[in-house]
Amino acid sequence: MALVAVIIFSFADAQTFARLSVHNTGWVPVDTYGETRIKNLKRFFIEVQNANGLQMDRWSVTFRVNGSITNGIKNFPPQKLKYQFSYLSTGGENNGTPVNASSLGLNTAVMPFQISDSYITSQSQSAYDLGIKNYFAINLFYDVIVEAGAYLEEYKSWNNFKVNMIMELRNRKGDLMTQVPVSFDLRIMPLDSPPTTPTFGMVFDENAKNVLLEFKTASDYANGVTKTQSKAFSTFSNTPYTVRVNTIGSSLSSNSNSTLPVNALKMEVRENQTQLLTGNISLSTSQQNIISSAAHPALKFYDITYSTQAGDLTFFNRSYEQYSGTVVFTMIPQ
Repeated sequence: MALVAVIIFSFADAQTFARLSVHNTGWVPVDTYGETRIKNLKRFFIEVQNANGLQMDRWSVTFRVNGSITNGIKNFPPQKLKYQFSYLSTGGENNGTPVNASSLGLNTAVMPFQISDSYITSQSQSAYDLGIKNYFAINLFYDVIVEAGAYLEEYKSWNNFKVNMIMELRNRKGDLMTQVPVSFDLRIMPLDSPPTTPTFGMVFDENAKNVLLEFKTASDYANGVTKTQSKAFSTFSNTPYTVRVNTIGSSLSSNSNSTLPVNALKMEVRENQTQLLTGNISLSTSQQNIISSAAHPALKFYDITYSTQAGDLTFFNRSYEQYSGTVVFTMIPQ
């Protein structure tokens, strides 16, 4: 499909006039919930004749949606449609200055449709001095993009949506030189399945929200201490996910402001039913993966074991008091 916009400037006896004509030669079919991109759907043809050295600088072309995008039943959100520059070609003779997207001040980013003016090329951006001699033409090609997503389900219909737009050409002073309506049809009929909205969650057992590791005997200092919490937390998800852990602060602290480094504590995580090891880390303020799992709508339980290394001098010669810190568990759907 192509939409062809023809802009013609002709000059005689020091008087100028511009004409912009638009030809709609196709439509936009959407047959997937993924992104739809129609390559080079729109072509702007800018032609200048008998210019005699005309300085065509700081000109602008704008577009806007004109009215509702409707199929007579529902209104399609205009911001889900976008233009993006593809390429340009030229013909004729100019003053030798390179003609490219940068020199023309073209907006090459993705441009969502909206009811207010959007600039394809802006007089505030373009400092290009075309200096045309006798004849010059520029073809600007643009893709049309329909945003991906499950939202398309709401607009499925064999009835086409009509997209009506207004294109305008202005000179360097911002004076309107010409205005022309543009339209094309849009049909929303995806043939694949809509993407699944992630549903996931993580629940901690109340008894697992607080953990106490105690050094009571010489053996505790020599061999380290360990605390295992069976079924400490459970997860469910209809999409693959990871669980990451980090601490708030790099130290455990006591009421007397004594500290212990959090990396002296180890964490081991296992699936409760299979005892498969899923994570084995030293605690840190940085997020670390302890679980990477496929989807499982049913609950899956995990055991957590906290421990210290045997003979770790970090815990020697410390006053007998309680040190505390906070561990954060984050579940991230993939």
